[in-house]
Amino acid sequence: MRLLVYSEVGAAQIASSLGLPDYSYYFVLKEFLPVLQELGEVIVVERPLNEVDPLYDEACARNENCLFLSFTPPHKTPAGLRCPTIPVFAWEFDSIPNQSWLDDERQNWATVIAECGQAITHSQLTVQAARAELGEDFPVVSIPAPVWDRYAGIRDTAPAQHMESRIQVRSGVLMDSHDLSLTPYIPNVDAVARAVASARERERAARPQEAPVPSAVPLAAPQSRVRITMRYLVEWYRLVFLDLLRPSRGVPAVRAEPEKVEVPLEPTNPVEPGGLPEVPGEVAEMPVWSPAEYSLQLSGVVFTAVFNPYDGRKNWVDMLTAFCSAFRDTPDATLLFKLGHRDYQSAMNDMLMCMARMPAFKCRVVLLHGFLERADYDQLIRSTAFVINASHGEGQCLPLMEFLSCGKPAVAPQHSAMADYIDDQVAFVVDTWLDATAWPHDPRLAYRTLRHQIDWASLVKAYRDAYRCYIDTPERYQHMAATAIERMHAHCSRATAKERLLAFIDHRAEACT
Repeated sequence: MRLLVYSEVGAAQIASSLGLPDYSYYFVLKEFLPVLQELGEVIVVERPLNEVDPLYDEACARNENCLFLSFTPPHKTPAGLRCPTIPVFAWEFDSIPNQSWLDDERQNWATVIAECGQAITHSQLTVQAARAELGEDFPVVSIPAPVWDRYAGIRDTAPAQHMESRIQVRSGVLMDSHDLSLTPYIPNVDAVARAVASARERERAARPQEAPVPSAVPLAAPQSRVRITMRYLVEWYRLVFLDLLRPSRGVPAVRAEPEKVEVPLEPTNPVEPGGLPEVPGEVAEMPVWSPAEYSLQLSGVVFTAVFNPYDGRKNWVDMLTAFCSAFRDTPDATLLFKLGHRDYQSAMNDMLMCMARMPAFKCRVVLLHGFLERADYDQLIRSTAFVINASHGEGQCLPLMEFLSCGKPAVAPQHSAMADYIDDQVAFVVDTWLDATAWPHDPRLAYRTLRHQIDWASLVKAYRDAYRCYIDTPERYQHMAATAIERMHAHCSRATAKERLLAFIDHRAEACT
């Protein structure tokens, strides 16, 4: 059998594409390659419209089965090929796009998948969503990325609890709340108040018929009242006033005479960094960091999250604030954010500003950006007590699957793709509730699906319960670790993927005629 495979981001572009749309498809394809190579001849194509059909014709000449697996979202799956095509995609919502927009029929995933005649995804939720549109008998299967086997070395050398470890960062940026003053990230409230007053004055001048608005900050108020008022004033300035000063990112400014603007096929990438707001210099002066070499020492109870900080689904604000609230008096609790994106400055600034506005805490927060060599990434996993997820939805979540495969229990919700492998046997489960939202690539922002909101108080409790388990009941922790390894072996091992692939593609790939 000949298997042709493709992802939009390839090996040559991945270093410069971290965090960009669909970059994770490269990693999914990479995990599938060893399994696919057991099934037949695998050829990675870079220009599918030019390469796939000639390779398919070669297979036909030898009367050999041939399939094209496109690791892309359906609307980016190459169309019109003679070779049977299977989109392999991740999705985190309870419905797939069943409408088109911007005169592009391929935005209707239901139509694209129906034309392909088959699909592979990574969760039962997406299987159900596809069949809700295409019928209960439609050939779609869930095959998670087979990451389990790659971590055998870590499982065989699992460290004892309560050990110290050191991780080398060859080139990166490291921020440690135990070594870092957060003072530069606290806004100058007097400057903020002056900026707000100036904005209000301009608003009054624009609407002279309106009565003046009383000041929101009484000068004679008690100190505590001023502090509280200033806190909300700062938030209003950050979230509202700055938007009045400049156009929102991705939205054209208002003009007296509208100009003709060519509408892009897709909206502005929602996970791209917008940079910090252009704050007046007297309010905040953000530092700029350059990558350097670091040696990071970890000890105590380490909670680790690996994510793209500009992906709004990942919900780092809840992860951070709930942790600092849960462990404000616990110095041996550490939250480590391993960040993955080519741009890190604004994300780190935002996280440090968030910490600076919180009540004082004794727990440790580490922000780490930079490439880790395989041995150092493995050491990070070994040093971790719990892997963390507080997202609004996941298509499968490779980091969570990796850490669980290494015997690291989770603090995570039980929804979207995570519902296939998260429960109270392997995780401290965080409560959620459903909330209406839009498909992320729909420029209309039309509410057509649902996402999951995190119960913040439940996340705080899950953090504390996990910590107490690790400290007070090590036997329970070890049982959860062993259960996690077994669970992920059944869920995302190469043996599992091979079995499901064989069952699915054997009757999908027909010999050429």
